This record gives sequence, C-alpha cells and structure tokens, in this order.
Amino acid sequence: MPILGKDVPVVSNPEFLREGVAVKDFMEPSLVVVGGTDKNAVARVAGLYDSLGVPASLVSLRTAEMIKYACNAFHATKIAFANEIGALSTSLGVDAQEVMSTVCADVKLNASAAYLKPGFAFGGSCLPKDLRALVYRAGRLDFSLPLLESVLPSNNDHLARAIASVLDLPAKRLGVIGLAFKENTDDLRESPVVSMLEQLIGKGKDVRVFDPHIQIENIYGSNRNFILESIPHIGRLMEGDLESVLAWADHLIVAQKQSDAVVTQIRQSGLPVLDLIRSSSFKPEMALA
Repeated sequence: MPILGKDVPVVSNPEFLREGVAVKDFMEPSLVVVGGTDKNAVARVAGLYDSLGVPASLVSLRTAEMIKYACNAFHATKIAFANEIGALSTSLGVDAQEVMSTVCADVKLNASAAYLKPGFAFGGSCLPKDLRALVYRAGRLDFSLPLLESVLPSNNDHLARAIASVLDLPAKRLGVIGLAFKENTDDLRESPVVSMLEQLIGKGKDVRVFDPHIQIENIYGSNRNFILESIPHIGRLMEGDLESVLAWADHLIVAQKQSDAVVTQIRQSGLPVLDLIRSSSFKPEMALA
C-alpha cells in the first residue's frame, strides 16, 4: 500500500451485521475476523472485541476479505437451496416448511461444518443419484431449479481440475492412494477416482492403485459391474499393500482420506504428494497435511 507509506499496517476487519439487528449482531457476534500481515496491528484490532467474549479468528489480510465474500455467498446459496426445495415440495403437495425444518434438525451433518471443507469431488451411489432424481422430477413438472441443476456440472468441473493437475505432473509412475468414493468403504459406484483413472490410463499414464478396503475378487453386484465396465483390467493396477506402491511410484496421488498410520508411511517414503483431499487448489508441490 504505497499510498499509505511503508510504516502503516493494513488490517481487514469485515463486519457480519444484518440490517435491522445490526446493534444486536455487533454486541453478540457469531464470528469475529481480523486479518493482516502485521501481527501487532492485528492483535490490537482484535483486542477491541475482548469484552464481547467471542475469540477472534486471526487470519491473513486476503483471507479475511475472502471470508466475508464466502459467508454472504453461502447465505445466498442456502436461501436459494431452501427456496428450490420449497418450490418443488409445494408442487408435489409436500409441506415445504416441514421438510426444511426437519433437514435443519440434523446438526451433525446438515446444519454443521460437515462437508464444508474444500477437497476432492464427491461421488458414490447416493448424492449423484438423488440430485438427478430431483432435477428429473422438477423437469417433468416444468420447474426450473438452476441451483440444483448446477451441482453435478460444478462437481464435474472440479474433478476435471484435479485430473488436469495430475496430468501435469512430470512423473512417469503415479501411485494412487484410494479408489472407493470415500474412505472406509468398498463402494466404487461413481467414484471420482475411477473417472480419474480412466482419464490417466487413456492418456498413457502408468498407474498403480492401493485402497485398504478394496479387493476386486471380493466385490460383487452393481459395485463389481461398475468398476469392470469402467476399467476392465483394474485387477492389474491394484496393489495389495501400500509398501508396493511406495516402492514403485515416482509421485503419489492421495484421493481419499487415510488413517494416521498410512499418512505416516507416506510421509516417511519421502515421495512427492499431490493431496486431492486437503486442498481445492491441487498444486503438484503440495505435501500431505
């Protein structure tokens, strides 16, 4: 900030005040954010809120600015989501208020921090299926649900960014950790990792895969059909133990949350890691957190 002079610290302290209840929101804040590069300046501004009894979140300058935008975008998204669900519910003769009040009663998964972490694309047999069902039913009623209709395309774009980052890696041998759509399951249906492997194989990448919960010979039904139709030779790519992948690979792709023991092994291997779970930036130089 040359206009202020090099000795003038800049601090961002975004407000989270609602019109009509601004004074109450100030005196009883749900969130206090102070950002800057000068720790002393940040501490002084944060100290102004000490009497309110809410600990301030001390972050970087640009993070503080982004938090403000993220909060308002999230509030707008929640309103749009509730309105789309409400409109579709009403058109089907379902009590929209009862639907959403019950949804909000789940504070473990629905009205919580669950799922609000940047990471890899979603998959599985539930989320894509139910989104398609809602959008299809709305279409049959000539109802437009732009927000819900955009969720799967958004997820596909996110997956494409991850795949592009993997393809940009200079390594010849890629070790992929995790195959199922999430940890602690052997469900491969609509796993984003499977889609990623299809692309990597199609581009001629040499890949080996380890997932502690997947033994191809032990999966069956639609789960087995899905993986064999997607990657018929998946059995040749699977490794039965992590050590084999670590000894073979030039670069690791972590596509699923792993246990502490596996994380420790990966760190000790010294191999470069692209962690698709703990970042939405997909930077190749990122180390496992």
